[in-house]
Amino acid sequence: MPTYSVVLKKPGVIRVIGSQLLARFAFGMMSLGFVFHIQNVYHSYALAGVALGFETVGAAVAGPILSRNIGRLGVRRLIWVTTIVTCLMLLTIGLVQVHPALLCLVALGVGLSSPPIQAAVRAIYPTLVTRKERQALFSLDATLQELIWIIGPVLATFVAASISPMAVILMMVVVQLLGSGLFLANPEVGNGHFPPSSGRLGGVLKKPIVLWLMTIGTLLIGSFSGVEVGTVGALDRGTAGLVISVFSIGSIIGGFAIGPRAKNARALVWFTSLILVGYVLANLMPTNPWWLGLCWFISGLGIAPALGLISHSLSLVLTAAESAEAFGWIMTGQLMGYSAGAALAGIAIDTIGNTSAIWLATIFEVLTVIACILALPYMPSLHHVPTQGIQIITEPEED
Repeated sequence: MPTYSVVLKKPGVIRVIGSQLLARFAFGMMSLGFVFHIQNVYHSYALAGVALGFETVGAAVAGPILSRNIGRLGVRRLIWVTTIVTCLMLLTIGLVQVHPALLCLVALGVGLSSPPIQAAVRAIYPTLVTRKERQALFSLDATLQELIWIIGPVLATFVAASISPMAVILMMVVVQLLGSGLFLANPEVGNGHFPPSSGRLGGVLKKPIVLWLMTIGTLLIGSFSGVEVGTVGALDRGTAGLVISVFSIGSIIGGFAIGPRAKNARALVWFTSLILVGYVLANLMPTNPWWLGLCWFISGLGIAPALGLISHSLSLVLTAAESAEAFGWIMTGQLMGYSAGAALAGIAIDTIGNTSAIWLATIFEVLTVIACILALPYMPSLHHVPTQGIQIITEPEED
């Protein structure tokens, strides 16, 4: 596609996108990696679920805190330290059998020390391309990140079955170290000067657009967990996995086909409405895998464009000193949404029926569309330019 081809020719774009995807790839294997390994060692799916919950809480709490400290501590220092701590925690889980309570605390440590790669790279993106190309770059990022959630679970399953569940945890460590190293080796990253945040923690949430985008992201991602849990509840596990993958495939196609074509802020309403159409149709025949796959494909077409536009809109209204923390809050909201959606979906299945989680996802998405409409007065023009940005300096920053 011409727009993407122009963006990819910009110096550093391919290196930065590729390395940050690898640096985040381990987290695409984490859910199944934790479940496979902890169940194998402790013989408890419940413990695996609780440990994952602790990891999610840790990541949600640490996200904005670590992100706002990128400017004060330096991107290289902060990401290397958090990477090493995360890898040590993962090695503990993989190699040492500890008391279940301690295991949960270690999993919490994994979340608390999750390297703020996503916040850092999204603060850097505006420095790599021109104003007109930013939307395409954020859309491309949102599209390609789907590969993490398609390939990661498949690779985790293959390694666990062919080698051992422990090997999945060890692979996560290797991938995390390699990915973080390659990401920080980029001069656009290492030489970037992130102005330190001058306000209090959470100060960016006083801006209505940040709060609205966080709310939209929370509801949108909450609907995704309803889709995943609902599909597993409605179909057998083998078929459910294939049907859920169509969701991400649709997102990739949508990201390439319609992601960069948004002309104004109202596009977010249309993208989320497209997702809602697929959800509503899914409720007509929720136990038919072919129909459900078609519906998830339709919904998927709007996912990457919506997520890309959320990031793009945020980058347009914030200074460099604010953007990293703001992206941290957006990710915190998304983690909270996914956890809440998954919990409510499970409760719905147990108390109402196997297909009720799909209705729950639909309700989440209705609220998402309403939030997008209410946020319109605060959405920036897609041609707005922030007054400040990250500076690229000629010499690497001192660690």
